[in-house]
Amino acid sequence: MFAALALLATACGNDDAPAATTGQPAGTPAATAAPEPALDDDHTEVVIGLEQEITNFNNLTAGDNLLAGRQITRAIWPTCVRTRPDFSFEPYFCETLPSIISEDPLVVEYRLRADATWSDGTPVSSGDMVFNFENCNDPDDDCAATQGYDSATLEVVDDKAVRLSWPPGQPFVEYILLFSGPFPPAHLGRDWSDGFRTDPGLGAGPYVVDEYNPGSDLTLTANPTWFGEGPHIDEVTFRFISDVGNLPLALENGEVDVIYPQPQVDLVAQINGIGGVDSSITFGPTWEHVTFNTATVPVEVRQAIALALDRELIVTALMRPFSESAQPLGNRIFMEGQAQYQDNTPAQFQQRDVAAARTVLEEAGWELDGDVYAKDGRRLSLRIRTTGGNDRREQFQELVQNQLAEAGIRITIDNLPGGEIFGPVFGSTNDPPGPPGDFDLVIFAWVGGPLPATSALQVFGTGNDSNPGAYADDRVDDLLTEATITLGLDRQAELLNEADVLMWETLPNMPVYQLPFFLAWNEKIQNVQDNPTTESFTWNLEEWVLAD
Repeated sequence: MFAALALLATACGNDDAPAATTGQPAGTPAATAAPEPALDDDHTEVVIGLEQEITNFNNLTAGDNLLAGRQITRAIWPTCVRTRPDFSFEPYFCETLPSIISEDPLVVEYRLRADATWSDGTPVSSGDMVFNFENCNDPDDDCAATQGYDSATLEVVDDKAVRLSWPPGQPFVEYILLFSGPFPPAHLGRDWSDGFRTDPGLGAGPYVVDEYNPGSDLTLTANPTWFGEGPHIDEVTFRFISDVGNLPLALENGEVDVIYPQPQVDLVAQINGIGGVDSSITFGPTWEHVTFNTATVPVEVRQAIALALDRELIVTALMRPFSESAQPLGNRIFMEGQAQYQDNTPAQFQQRDVAAARTVLEEAGWELDGDVYAKDGRRLSLRIRTTGGNDRREQFQELVQNQLAEAGIRITIDNLPGGEIFGPVFGSTNDPPGPPGDFDLVIFAWVGGPLPATSALQVFGTGNDSNPGAYADDRVDDLLTEATITLGLDRQAELLNEADVLMWETLPNMPVYQLPFFLAWNEKIQNVQDNPTTESFTWNLEEWVLAD
């Protein structure tokens, strides 16, 4: 999964990703050797099993922005602010949350802690933030998230602080997330894109890299220059086990102590049957939907599909085996768990109504031709696509196919393997390139964030490349645009929810459910807590404690 600051498309939620993604390799067996014995009675070790391997310690580069990289580097490198599991923010390497010096034009100061130091004794400084800024303020640079940097001017205040300013009337409202990469050390003089590919150089967080064996494992040890409390575990090893089927046995045999696998019903049940293991299921900001190509699926057909889909049954079949609390998603911008979330589902779409779906089509001039509606010589036969090979997604497609058939809408399944589907969907392999993509309906996931205004405009704004269905609604554009320049978060949330209400009328997509995240760990490890934001489950690694 990609981990950038935006509403990101993902092929399988927390497993693989589209476009420039690096898919996880398959078939690598779990290691069978047990961890090295403790060095002494007081030495503590934990082994974490990861499905993906880090591809670059600087995972702020566009091709390496994988969640697995974030899970490791957030314990090594600085991040100004971190996001807590409840989507709130707290200062981390910065003294305080970024300070607004001026609202119009917007000027924000980012001040690092005086005691933040790299492991070679060099202070974490404004020079490190300048290095981050210089490589992320140009859309042509190799940076995963240029938004906010690319419209800002930077001023160095002193050795520990910089200020960013934006043009009058064009504030970047998500300023709080900038310099929260984590970002690499500048004073080593390494290349941004490739200089940290196999070696982070230094650490400044609670841990530093002790040993990295590509294809096998990576070991962290406590950083003596860390300014915070802890860490309480001396050594943390990430063992790369790409075959998810090997994770339960590795956990049961004590080869690993913590796993964060793609949730599959059988796998969750298997792990929950292992003694001495705790686990949790959380529903985070990754959400599945059916997106419509508005060029081939007119609005009355989209409305009929929304009426004919049984979202409750889909959630029951695909999500409730993980948690009875799973519910159909009623918002495209905010997720359950966020304070700004409200269920905006109109009354007519809250329960399936096949008769109403047929009425909508007939009132728009569609006539039944056998068991399928037709109009102006066109039969209502649509292609649905998704990431082939994903059992859950393919089951989702079959449910959609069967449900819409009852409403006189024929659905043909037309998949490509894994992330290959995103080329034609987003138009990058079309001639000419660009949306609308090569689909009628498509199932994939977006990854939301704590401040979704800018990303919502990217996804639902007219003419944007991240809008694969070529959705256009001037009223929605106006509300989303206003939200991106509104500093007051309460007012911004009102605007975004108003936009979502309008989208239930014209239907760029149908939100269906949030994806679950599954975390399991040896019960002797205390203070483990999943964080469904891009911070992920290692967000508080320095707070973990190994009980006797």
